[in-house]
Amino acid sequence: MRHDLLPEPAHGAIPAHLARAFLKDILVIAGTLVLAILVMLSVLAFSGLPARAEASIDGGADSPAGLYFRTGSADTALEAPTLSSDVRMQVNGMVNRVTVRQVFHNPTDRWQEGIYVFPLPERSAVDSLSMIIGERRVQGRILEKAAAERVYREAADSGRRASLVSGERPNVFVTSLANIGPGENITVEIGYQDAVAYDDGLFSLRFPMVVAPRYSPAPPAEIAEAPVPPGPAFDPAVIRRIEEQPRDLFGPVDIDPETANKLSLRIELDSGLPLASLRSLYHPVAVDSLEDGRQIVSLKAGAVPADRDFVLEWSAKPSDKPQAAVFAEQVGADTHLLVMMLPPSPDDSATRDVRPRELILVIDTSGSMHGDSIDQAKAAVIAALKRLRPEDRFNVIQFNNRTLALFPRAVAATAGNVAMAWRYVSALEAEGGTEMRPALELALAPAAPEGTLRQVVFLTDAAVSNEAELFKQVAARLGDSRLFTVGIGTAPNSYFMRKAAELGRGTFTYIGDLGEVEPRVGALLRQLEQPALTDLRVGWPLTAGKRIEAYPTPLPDLYAGEPVTFSARLEGVAMNALAGKLLVSGQDGDGIWQQRLDLGRLRPAPGSAAIWARAKIAQIEDGLYRSGDRVDATAVRAAALGVALEHRLVTRYTSLVAVDDEVARPEDAALDSREIPRDLPRGWEAETVFGSQESRAAPGATALDSNSAPMELRRRALPAPLMQATGSARGQAVTLPQTATPAERMAILGGAYLTLGFLLVLLVLYRARKVRLCA
Repeated sequence: MRHDLLPEPAHGAIPAHLARAFLKDILVIAGTLVLAILVMLSVLAFSGLPARAEASIDGGADSPAGLYFRTGSADTALEAPTLSSDVRMQVNGMVNRVTVRQVFHNPTDRWQEGIYVFPLPERSAVDSLSMIIGERRVQGRILEKAAAERVYREAADSGRRASLVSGERPNVFVTSLANIGPGENITVEIGYQDAVAYDDGLFSLRFPMVVAPRYSPAPPAEIAEAPVPPGPAFDPAVIRRIEEQPRDLFGPVDIDPETANKLSLRIELDSGLPLASLRSLYHPVAVDSLEDGRQIVSLKAGAVPADRDFVLEWSAKPSDKPQAAVFAEQVGADTHLLVMMLPPSPDDSATRDVRPRELILVIDTSGSMHGDSIDQAKAAVIAALKRLRPEDRFNVIQFNNRTLALFPRAVAATAGNVAMAWRYVSALEAEGGTEMRPALELALAPAAPEGTLRQVVFLTDAAVSNEAELFKQVAARLGDSRLFTVGIGTAPNSYFMRKAAELGRGTFTYIGDLGEVEPRVGALLRQLEQPALTDLRVGWPLTAGKRIEAYPTPLPDLYAGEPVTFSARLEGVAMNALAGKLLVSGQDGDGIWQQRLDLGRLRPAPGSAAIWARAKIAQIEDGLYRSGDRVDATAVRAAALGVALEHRLVTRYTSLVAVDDEVARPEDAALDSREIPRDLPRGWEAETVFGSQESRAAPGATALDSNSAPMELRRRALPAPLMQATGSARGQAVTLPQTATPAERMAILGGAYLTLGFLLVLLVLYRARKVRLCA
């Protein structure tokens, strides 16, 4: 057939045989596109979902890891009591006396018992309890915990009003109030002493407002196989009652969130020094200056939701900056001292530690770090990466349900390695549980090369319930390393942060806002780069007497900007009989450092004795972590209990109980018990942290085999750009861990790009057909 006899197609039209071919191409491409999308969605659905497991409530050895939630009673419609809190602080120099008033209101027509879990500073010495019913005030008494709970329960069952304050952790307390009548208000008043903090030229006090829910990991095999001994190191009852907050307390509740659990605060500040600055970090405040130099600080809003820590900072005028201060209180025949001495101020021109350094940056990427917290942590790690020197070595470890390291071992801080770490950290997202034990084990496991100083910086909100286990791990594995903790978020677990740093011979830092990252991380890195003040010793004059108890013992290493602080009891010595000079000496980068302090110039400070007693109890309990299995837990408990009872302090061994003599509840009226709801810390999202109520994090996901190499943990390959960068740096490609990724967003973007690509293919084929036709 001759082509010239065929009729020519109209301009722009496609011949029928070409149209059929084109349609066939379109159907093939469309089918391929649909198949590709189905495969992608199937992979995402089956491999991207985290493992889940049901969690039991008993907290025993067979319990899986995760956040546990109790089921409520059958009568879920009954409203819980409401609570309003008022905090009054009186600061004199370095001592802070605090009164917390909790007003319980029963909005129902039934008799109720209210239970409220609340935080206090980890070094607070709780020493008083009053229950106020109308015009009557009932004073509390200190008893061993079991005896106090028995007295409280007997009073509650008999219809008498009773209150009980128990310490479940050094920074977690519980108030129980029984027999609140219908429509009745009853006030519980708690008093405690605390010491003002000083660091890097700033005085500060921190008042925590909310106890964050804590992640409870599965017990390690060696713990799960052995019976759990009673005592302070591990108490399942505490985990059941306190740390696993009922899920429905964070969702909708029957009470008005605008009026429930509000907290007001007022501070009377007498620093004893002219102030250069005074500011509240996270809450707007009103400040009134009095003629005698005192400052009255109050919340500008009057009352605020109890969902983040309150922090007040102040500094003295440089010309009046104290080099030393001694606060004293006489109790009976003994004098108790609270001593603060300032070493040389940090200076950019100061001698740097020239030893090779190995910096291990550990970042918490669990679900509780979602939102602002993970942004703060990532910014802090990146700020640390910027300060690395070429002669340094480093690594980055992230942990949630799994523990992942960027490199198999610490690498040189070359430009390529630092850039890779920068990209790695920038991509991190928060999800999953807080399995901290494998991360600590990986960070502290390898010994640093001889002559190298290993510094581990741990960034976390520490929302965990197994602090005692982690402390033992730090003490056992630290070696010559130093552990520095950075508390992240609006309500970090300050007890863990401080104690882990003390056991790790490092420091602790708080970051509660993105704007604080640069200055606080800068101050931390100055501490890492400048020599510590080590081998600190105290020399006492003869007038101090023969028996002196000072805590902590030995004094810890100090870093740039940190003061020497300790508490002491001088037995049988009156305040007015003290004279002579106290000598503190130590070693710094330039040799011997010494400072003397005149004991004839004491500043009276009520509460110094309680602070000393709290420090002694902390020292006694540290034996549980520092001595490993050699310590006698019964002896530790007996020693700590004796100090607590002598000084009327609430501890994990003692409680304060107050009982009214009058019988208030009729015999035929039942008593309903309700736990008072509390807020999630600001910035937490319930669904991100908890997931669904029925699902929990998988147990055992991060168990670390001590016989395997560090990189034998679960891992996936990094994206191609990082794999290529690794190959060029090492000369060969290596498998690196895959960080958390925004999977849903990436899937959507990937699908969109895939669709766009096929549309472009269609357009090219169409144009090609037209070109062939025209030809």
